[in-house]
Amino acid sequence: QLKMKKIIIIAFFLFGTILSIATQITPPAMEVAEASFTSNPSSYSGKTIKIKNVSLTLPDGPGANVSGQGKPCNPSNPAIMRIIKPEFSNPNFRACFEIETAKCNSIPKNLECITNLIIKVGGPGMNHTIIDCKVQP
Repeated sequence: QLKMKKIIIIAFFLFGTILSIATQITPPAMEVAEASFTSNPSSYSGKTIKIKNVSLTLPDGPGANVSGQGKPCNPSNPAIMRIIKPEFSNPNFRACFEIETAKCNSIPKNLECITNLIIKVGGPGMNHTIIDCKVQP
């Protein structure tokens, strides 16, 4: 009986560990062409996407004065997020993008960078969140 209790306890422990690991694994970002995203961003709402070779210039001072979707852009949490403005080739595309301040601080300032962005696409009227920004050498 003691062996059976140990086996059951170990089985529950293993099941819990496997379940915990499985919930922490995020699916890879879906690679999307810039033109596809900027022409119809709502089709990607709630998805994590990757867009390659996006131009980005960060000002040295406070957050960028950016507007998107007919309103000023404000970070969802100003204590930890900052608004940035990736430059897309579609001149009519307007949206708000935010990034964690710590990640933003790792991007060179006042220098045009070409980046690969991983974005969590927000729903209508919401900010898009840049999860990762890899500056190309």
